[in-house]
Amino acid sequence: MSDTVSDAVEQRPWTEADGVEPEVYVYPHGRSPGLFIRVEGRWIRAAALARYTHPDRGMSHDVDILGGSRTYWWDQPGVRWAYAPWPED
Repeated sequence: MSDTVSDAVEQRPWTEADGVEPEVYVYPHGRSPGLFIRVEGRWIRAAALARYTHPDRGMSHDVDILGGSRTYWWDQPGVRWAYAPWPED
């Protein structure tokens, strides 16, 4: 992965001023996709905990990263797929 990519920017929490509340899908434990998140100049692999679909602003993912939960917009250079979710049984 390129070192010229800037760090991912965290998404602030949704508020009523943002309009319609996003639809939330919580990934089942052990079946979530993985993402690479660029933080402080390095790529970190993180498990996605939930996906937020915003009616007018795209998609974001809540991830388990660096000992906590953070949310990142999907459509930015510092966020990439690491691996697909496990298939359903």
